Amino acid sequence: MTFSQNLLKDLINSITPISNKDFKQLISIFGEKSLKKGSKPITFGETSNLVLFVTKGLLREYTVNNNEEHTLWITGVGEAILDPGSFMVGEPSKIEVEALVNSHIMYTTRQQFESVLFEIPAINSVAHVLYQKNLQDFREHMLLLKIWPTQKRQEILFEKKPHLLRKEVKLKHIASLLNVHPNSLSRIRNQRIE
Repeated sequence: MTFSQNLLKDLINSITPISNKDFKQLISIFGEKSLKKGSKPITFGETSNLVLFVTKGLLREYTVNNNEEHTLWITGVGEAILDPGSFMVGEPSKIEVEALVNSHIMYTTRQQFESVLFEIPAINSVAHVLYQKNLQDFREHMLLLKIWPTQKRQEILFEKKPHLLRKEVKLKHIASLLNVHPNSLSRIRNQRIE
């Protein structure tokens, strides 16, 4: 079993036990792919039926509004990405996903995923928990944006997602996550250093 497959198995087993036979069937629907920095496996405005599972690197999920990028999340190793509307009902994607560093993913399509949902009951539980986690992360992030001052918001964000401290994550992406201007965040950081 590859390192990536072990990561996926650990994630699934953290939700519900899965037999080796069922896991072999599940991984048969996944492909593995390296992503160069800057590549975009999901593009804004195009239909995406992909589920991505990050096994190396960092991927940024963002949307574009009035020609401005707004970072929604930065996903690290062991986390999954999908655009629920595009994935479930075929709407044009409302997010774009970009590799911030050279990364590696496992991926599958909705059709392949649905084919195992009926054959492996444990996967229904996993899908339910992952959808719930996606909604919970969004809700927690919306609550985080209400915390004042911004410095406290930043501390909570870094505590929850330490991979955001990596130098490859640009200040403008963190500022967008915190809903502040990059200059304000830079000032806050400079005050802490002094």
